[in-house]
Amino acid sequence: MTTAENIKRLAHTNGVMFDIDGCLVISDGPAGQDGRVLEGAAEAIEYMKSSGRKYCVYTNGTAQKPTDIAEHLRSMGINVPDELVLTPAVVAAEVIKDTYGDKPIMLFGGEGMLHDFKKRGVNLVDIEAAIKGSKPDVAAVVVGWDTDFGKNKIQIAAEAILAGADLYCTSFSPAFASKDRLNVGVSGFITAGLLFVTETTKFEILGKPSQHSMNIISRVLDVPIPEILVIGDDIILEASMARKAGAFAGVVLTGTSKQKDVDAASADVAPELVIQSMTEFVDLFTQADAQYRQTAN
Repeated sequence: MTTAENIKRLAHTNGVMFDIDGCLVISDGPAGQDGRVLEGAAEAIEYMKSSGRKYCVYTNGTAQKPTDIAEHLRSMGINVPDELVLTPAVVAAEVIKDTYGDKPIMLFGGEGMLHDFKKRGVNLVDIEAAIKGSKPDVAAVVVGWDTDFGKNKIQIAAEAILAGADLYCTSFSPAFASKDRLNVGVSGFITAGLLFVTETTKFEILGKPSQHSMNIISRVLDVPIPEILVIGDDIILEASMARKAGAFAGVVLTGTSKQKDVDAASADVAPELVIQSMTEFVDLFTQADAQYRQTAN
């Protein structure tokens, strides 16, 4: 897509989903923990507000509650309200509740996962009781960020899957954008192990780059998917999700994906908008709005 085409599409963009790690902040922990704000990130959020556009931020990790992420971002100077922070746990809780109703769900994850599932009234299996030998009739196994996932949990999860429970993963990403050290993904690692143990290949991702996530983004923004720009640092997670769903796909080269990855990307996942920083993001939107206003007048 040419620069002129991008400018025109930006002018008609009514909602933006910002990735967090590698896009707004960079760190070696989830959602900016012990990290720093990237150049232009705070200004990008403020421009969305001043231009009247809807926006949300979405990290693909489930280690923390959205409210805690929002508070931390605000402490770093990125002023995002609690309700505009999305995680795969938010998506997963809604999808699982809608799909399974009151059927028992075996959930693995910390408070970042439990918070949203309890909030939506999902019927959660007592993990400790299952480890001790209870045999719940599990409808689905949902794997999130569970750093205490050991042999006992492998056992009960595998038994549930072999008995017919569906398997879901919040994020299958091997790692997140990081500053100095490898910021490893946990839920994908656990899910890969369960696939190995149960000798099955059937599972579903609920976080990025799923259609489930794109649907929730559209609902939260109250903006149709074709009018949404998805901007992140990972072609596989953000750009591919946007392209498949029919949103505007953008990548900023301050995190996981680099120019060589853009050049090598297949047509179905390649980002339509490539920027060097969030400062460039603001500049392009400013240019798009100035041209659009001139045309309208």
